[in-house]
Amino acid sequence: MIILLYAAIGLAAITVIGNLMLGKWNAQRLDTRIGERADSYMASLEREGVPEAMAAMGDAERRDVLLAAGREVRAESDKRFYIATIGGIIAFFVALGFAIEGAGTRDFVIALLIAVAALYGLNVFLYRTFKSRMAGRGIDIDRLKTG
Repeated sequence: MIILLYAAIGLAAITVIGNLMLGKWNAQRLDTRIGERADSYMASLEREGVPEAMAAMGDAERRDVLLAAGREVRAESDKRFYIATIGGIIAFFVALGFAIEGAGTRDFVIALLIAVAALYGLNVFLYRTFKSRMAGRGIDIDRLKTG
């Protein structure tokens, strides 16, 4: 029995250390990709013209703003993903509760459809408000997306 406990602790330690290393590697890779996207956006701004909101900035300041905006785009995307994922899990269990207490499959499907529609609407609302906020600063978020 003690061997199983030590094995479980060992596996938990390996999992935690592995996740920390993977998170650090992914963060470095993502920073590189955000930098590449910011550089390509800067090049397209040179060709197409700089938006009015960014016209007074120098090249270094404009690049820093685009890098920060790229990180904001990634954070906002992660936030919407977590809201959809956690909301979907909660919606499933709520729908399951309705199915147990109500008429079965019909209540399950109805509750799930309502939850899906609400989560989709929330996701679209968050995306559009973020996009309009960034457009007010002269930044097109579709050019900064990393995947």
